[in-house]
Amino acid sequence: MDGSSFKYVATAATFATDVVEASRDRPVLVDFWAPWCGPCRTLMPLLDRIADDYAGGFALAKLNTDEEPDVASQFGIRSIPTVMLFHGGKVVEHFVGVQPESSIRALLDRYVGSGADDGPDGPATLLARAEAALESRDAAAAGAAIADLATRDPGHASLKSLRARAAFVDAAAARPDVTALRSALARDPADAAARHALAAHHALAGDYATALTEWLELMRRNRRYGDDLARRSLLAAFDVLGEGHELVVSCRRKLASLLH
Repeated sequence: MDGSSFKYVATAATFATDVVEASRDRPVLVDFWAPWCGPCRTLMPLLDRIADDYAGGFALAKLNTDEEPDVASQFGIRSIPTVMLFHGGKVVEHFVGVQPESSIRALLDRYVGSGADDGPDGPATLLARAEAALESRDAAAAGAAIADLATRDPGHASLKSLRARAAFVDAAAARPDVTALRSALARDPADAAARHALAAHHALAGDYATALTEWLELMRRNRRYGDDLARRSLLAAFDVLGEGHELVVSCRRKLASLLH
């Protein structure tokens, strides 16, 4: 860690004061990690960058589970990276594994402003509005919020991910009946439209492993469908997951094999 006041290492000896009690003054995000964990190395710089952007709006504490197994056990850590947000002396949010940057920011924005511009038309508010609309699969509201965010902050780090998820919402909304989609593919595995829509449903449900598999299969069967829609959807999913995500690394190899 860099030693700044809002980023530090947590240990068993300091956890009660530096995390639990400190969270009564401002939220504390705790990254449970270990040196051998590949996804941890992907997530760590992302959390560091977000913490820098929020400029002390929350504290970022990192706890090495190899060195502090008792603390990890106390909080039921079974898989790493696990990230917990402490607020008011207790855990209020958590997630496991590498998550999209936009999702992490949306989680934080429920408890802390994003710094310099957190007004009703600020990037944090617009991002939260877009996230809420995507979560409820409201394509129109999501599109409006994303457009407003792009106008307010054209270089916002979450725009690519938000636009990708909005495209998945559109595809799923066009074919909302998942059971019917599975039946259509069972009857005709070459039904490209059904396979694409089903992949979008999987992505929106957070099952990106299945979504990527479906889009790869669509590429294998019909590269021309929708002007190479399967490949474009894969790249959009990569934007959501982030280049360091293990699914992206694996899928890129398979994609390269299909392309060449």
